[in-house]
Amino acid sequence: MAVISSLGVGSGLDLTSLVSGLLEAERAPTANRLALKEQDLTAELSAFGLLRSSLGAFQTTVADLSQSTAFNAKAIKLSNDSILSATADNDAATGSYTVEVTALARAQSLATSAASAFSGVDDVIGDGTLTLEFGTTTTGPYNFTPDPARSPQAIVVSAANGNNTLSGFRDFINDGDYGVQASIINDGNGYRLVLSSEQTGADNSLRLTVSGDGDGNDTDNAGLSQLAFNAAAQSSLTQTVAAQDAALIINGLAISRDSNTVTGAIEGVTLDLQTADVGNPVTLEIEQNRSEITASINAFVGAYNDLRNNIDSLTAYNPDTQTGSVLIGDFTVRSIENQIRGIVFGSVSGLGGNVRSLVDIGITTNANGTLDVDDAKLEDALDNFADEVEALFTLNGRTTDSGVRYVGSTADTQTGTYAVDVTSFLTQGVLTGNGPVTDLRVRNNSNNLTLTIDGVSTGNITLTNGNYPSEAALAAEIQTQINAAGPLVAAGISASVSYNASSNRFVITSNSSGAGSSVEITAIDPQVDNRYGLFVGSGTAGTDFIGSIDGVVAAASGRTLTSQSGDSQGLAVEIVSGTTGARGTVSLTRGLAGQLDDLLDNFLASDGFVASREDSINDSLEGIADDRLRLEDRLAALEARLIRQFSALDALVAQFNQTSNFLTQQLANLPQPGGSADGG
Repeated sequence: MAVISSLGVGSGLDLTSLVSGLLEAERAPTANRLALKEQDLTAELSAFGLLRSSLGAFQTTVADLSQSTAFNAKAIKLSNDSILSATADNDAATGSYTVEVTALARAQSLATSAASAFSGVDDVIGDGTLTLEFGTTTTGPYNFTPDPARSPQAIVVSAANGNNTLSGFRDFINDGDYGVQASIINDGNGYRLVLSSEQTGADNSLRLTVSGDGDGNDTDNAGLSQLAFNAAAQSSLTQTVAAQDAALIINGLAISRDSNTVTGAIEGVTLDLQTADVGNPVTLEIEQNRSEITASINAFVGAYNDLRNNIDSLTAYNPDTQTGSVLIGDFTVRSIENQIRGIVFGSVSGLGGNVRSLVDIGITTNANGTLDVDDAKLEDALDNFADEVEALFTLNGRTTDSGVRYVGSTADTQTGTYAVDVTSFLTQGVLTGNGPVTDLRVRNNSNNLTLTIDGVSTGNITLTNGNYPSEAALAAEIQTQINAAGPLVAAGISASVSYNASSNRFVITSNSSGAGSSVEITAIDPQVDNRYGLFVGSGTAGTDFIGSIDGVVAAASGRTLTSQSGDSQGLAVEIVSGTTGARGTVSLTRGLAGQLDDLLDNFLASDGFVASREDSINDSLEGIADDRLRLEDRLAALEARLIRQFSALDALVAQFNQTSNFLTQQLANLPQPGGSADGG
């Protein structure tokens, strides 16, 4: 806006103040209206921020509860936790076990001979090459079996490498990655080097071999051979601790591991062995972790109540002041609240039995609309209907055929009940001999045959002549020659040959599966059929795994069928047993938590309810900024017009004043009545 500096100079009037007053009178109503609107919109935006935060906090508890992990959590009870400790993952099956720890896993330790103890830590131990190997050591007599999975490690010991002294060698070993820990111990008679395997277990013991010892003898317990421990050097390093596996008995079954951390012995359970206690088994019980389930359910109820209280606060009306909160009557908030309430207080479609709604597990509504938990009724429901409580909250699939297992679904899968049918199972091509095995001799008239495996010919194969001691031995020879055929090797094809004693037949089976799996004999020597019961002809071809879900052919992988279309799209089941044909139904229900999680995703999405309202409010705030700019432009134009008008007025008044002054002067110079001509 222009600065008025000379307006009114000509007229002497305070036209500057007059223009400023007129501009302010024009500005005030619009500016005040925009400021009030901005204040209301800012408060509304802040309220939606609080609503978003409350919905997000509620969704966090809902998401936790929608996963079956909360219901599959397991707890461990031990009769004696000083013998062992244990943890269980969600895959562990509930049950009771007895665990007796008869031995702990130990790492082998070797010490230099006491007879040749070192006088100081800087004593030279010698020069040469020390080779470390890991494997299994037995004594009485000594024997070592190397572990083929661990390569030998050669260490050059020399002054140049800084590792030919007692302390230098210790530091060199510990700084490197050799699988060995070195230490120096003073036993009162001198310093001794101790080498210990970093891994426990009988398979992790050491063999140390010296070559190129500076004194010319690699096994004499002098020079570097003081660190030798092998069949030829038993007077150098001494075994102070023998490597040993952990040993335990679980429900009467003997088990060994190379570590005191035992996995896989009990599915889903990790045992940490603390001490051996022969004859005193520990009782281990795996049970559902009810505390985690109840904590998740109570967290869900608490988060819902917080959300409800926040919505009430944002939409409340105060009758005393006759004022409403910032979001009172807001359609978006009402819609969000009603949709959430519809799920929370409704029943889950597709559920039967004893648990179909929150009321059935002791969650009821207070007068103010918040939820309350009856702990005793919840505990009773978890004790008696744990699976139904899980289905109330989570995505759950149930099958009517015990040989069909629900595997999973996707976001595209609709709840409902779908039929499962199996047309054929995945099988291998197989050829069974058409006659008995009568002779185990292989001669020139019975040693040649040609086969086609999976559509690839072996070409002529020749069995090794001889008298075979058993049918199994001859089956092994036939298998060896088939799988050595060049065309099969090049194509990555192979077969297995076995002997069926009950039918006295050889059986040739392709190692592949599916419709392309086949076995055919195309040529034989004259006596092959008579002696071995093998004939020219085709066996039974393999078949693909084919099945359908909801009447539509499903994608097959292994023994799992996955629906590719329709309402069941993404639904997967595993056929664990049974035959072809109709295999019952699989019913998918989406529990309360799953439904709420999807609903809250929609509310909080970038294009969801809350974001749409926030975008609308931000657009309105930007509109206010635009309105202010337009107001300033309008006032600037008004100011310019007023200045022009008042400038013209100022000039006119100044002219009038000038004329007035002139007339006043002229009148003053006129002769006064009754006076002389000279004014005397």
